[in-house]
Amino acid sequence: MRQVFKNKITWVDITSPDEEDISYLRRNYKFHPLTLEELKCPSQRDKTESYDSYIFLVVHFPCWNETEQKSYPWELDIIITDDSLITVCYETNVEMRDELMEKVYSKDFEKLYLSDTIKLLYFILEYFFDFAMRQIAHIQEKINDVEKNIFSGKSEQAIPNISFVKRDILNFQRTFRYLKETLRSLSRQGPRVFGEEKRIYFEDLLGDSLKVENLITSFKDNIESLENTNNSLMDHKTNILTRIYTILSLITWPALLVIGAYQMNTRYLPFVGSANDFWLILFIAFIPSAIIFFYLRKKKLL
Repeated sequence: MRQVFKNKITWVDITSPDEEDISYLRRNYKFHPLTLEELKCPSQRDKTESYDSYIFLVVHFPCWNETEQKSYPWELDIIITDDSLITVCYETNVEMRDELMEKVYSKDFEKLYLSDTIKLLYFILEYFFDFAMRQIAHIQEKINDVEKNIFSGKSEQAIPNISFVKRDILNFQRTFRYLKETLRSLSRQGPRVFGEEKRIYFEDLLGDSLKVENLITSFKDNIESLENTNNSLMDHKTNILTRIYTILSLITWPALLVIGAYQMNTRYLPFVGSANDFWLILFIAFIPSAIIFFYLRKKKLL
């Protein structure tokens, strides 16, 4: 599917490019054959390639999959010339792209952005940064839930949730790390192709990518701190249980020793056969345990 928007500049927006779309670009623009070849299928990494009259960008933005509850990189290829902007994406029915098209069809869009290719590029990338910031909000909600579980005594329940949050943060962080490097390269190469007066747009885009990356880093620090807190609480609970089991073993050991001795098949067992021998043996068995118990209470170990 191909859409063409024209005013002082031309914006060609292509979704799921086929051979007809590539032929259209070949007929109307003098792009390098390698550039056109790369547009035929998705790329695995971000890149910035500068040519004599245009710049070719491959960028990926994190896109949240509500069904699978995880993010994946969504690719956008961009070719920038003095009077044209070509955008190519490979997926249809993506929420972030649908929202962008709603803004494009607003009445002021043509007047504001179809006058300069760099302004249009700035508008598109700024929108995707804003969308990414809104998608990241779900990570903050999950972090709040993890914190609530930890401090409401549900440490075990927090463990898998921490893992899911760390996975989401890792996916966002990986995508934006590459995007930041691509925009840094664009801020160096862009002014050489389009003039120094355009540098402010490129540097502002780089700054916005750093804002998103800093927010992701903040989330990473928060969840790691909560994980450490949760681990400390779990260790504390384990130590308490270990202490309880150790004390119980210490208290009951003398009684078990005496009772075990009277289970031996020997010819002589003291007190056996005397009056009240059962209660006497129980008394002898539990007296050492009672002494140990009161000793530990006195030392405030219980």
